[in-house]
Amino acid sequence: MKALIWLPLATILLVACGPAAPQNNLDLKPNAVVLLEDEVDSVTATDMNVQTDKDLAAGQIVISDEAEGLVRRITEVTQAGTGEVNGQAVRKFYLKTEDVPLEEAIASGSVSLESDLNIGEATMVQALDGVSVQNFTGRINLTNVKFDIPGVPGGSVTLNGFIEQTLKPRFDLKFSNGSVELFKAGMGGTLKASITATIQANASYSPFSLNKELASWSIKRAFVVGSVPVVVVLQPKLIAGVSSNAGGKVTVQVGITPTFTTNVELDYNRSRTTNGGWNNTFAASFALNPTFNYSVPVQGTGNAFAGLVMDVKFYGVAGPSLEARPFINLTLNGNNGTAGLKTGINGQSKVEAGFKVLGKGLETSYDGPSIEQARTFSCQAPSTCTAN
Repeated sequence: MKALIWLPLATILLVACGPAAPQNNLDLKPNAVVLLEDEVDSVTATDMNVQTDKDLAAGQIVISDEAEGLVRRITEVTQAGTGEVNGQAVRKFYLKTEDVPLEEAIASGSVSLESDLNIGEATMVQALDGVSVQNFTGRINLTNVKFDIPGVPGGSVTLNGFIEQTLKPRFDLKFSNGSVELFKAGMGGTLKASITATIQANASYSPFSLNKELASWSIKRAFVVGSVPVVVVLQPKLIAGVSSNAGGKVTVQVGITPTFTTNVELDYNRSRTTNGGWNNTFAASFALNPTFNYSVPVQGTGNAFAGLVMDVKFYGVAGPSLEARPFINLTLNGNNGTAGLKTGINGQSKVEAGFKVLGKGLETSYDGPSIEQARTFSCQAPSTCTAN
């Protein structure tokens, strides 16, 4: 069986760096059956072909770690023959199925899971030119990632630098009285960056704004809790964006070399009566270390960010999205060579409508507010910034 981590061993391997899990046990209802991925031959949106020594019948709920995981009710069973796997006799079945939430298969229990966010070449889905990642360290390098200024030939905002992270995704899930009582998805740890934005244009230009997805990864994590496979797919993305305007020719460079300790969390509580039971929180502490170089004074603004978004799937269904976004906001004050700098980090979390694979109570969409932790600086050409 592939890609599975057994609990309580998972508690030792994955939770040892954080608080110990209060409980790691999910009790199945009598009508639930687990089919591990080596028992599943093929899957479509409504059908399954399996080979197993288990008894299967219509009305049972199947939980499996096949592919991105699945939770389904069997609506029709057809035995399609017999076979042998590793010397053991098995029966082959064709199943018609329908999606159901996990809470229909779980009598009670709770689980706390934590994992490293292993970003590297092996798990990379795509990356734009100028973006590379170092294996082992997970450092993401930005080399001349350029955003062209509309209507200004040769004008651009260019990002250089790197982002390193030791973030740990974590999840808490509790079932009681036949439904999900609590669910939490969080991402906490250290985010270190060195980001420099260079604005260069030979003429004035109107306000513009551009965002890009620079790179993305896909990381499957499958845990067996008691006898229940819990399947999570982490989909971190590196995003960046710029916005700017200038009243004339401009050359300016601004940067930060911060280290952030961050914690962004989205949680659902069945007893919460607002926002469909959802809430988000964000906290950060940091040292910013701004840099500034302003050689052509002009009136204008320049804003840039580069950060990580982690989208999460449970059993193949899109769920929470967590974001930590370091940013730089620069306001140029004209010919006196002064500027105002605001820099820090934003944290946000959300979930799309229809996320009910764990429980029906979680299906209401929630777009949590962006929470900002920042400081301001007064800057003077050519290269001085003082904290306010």
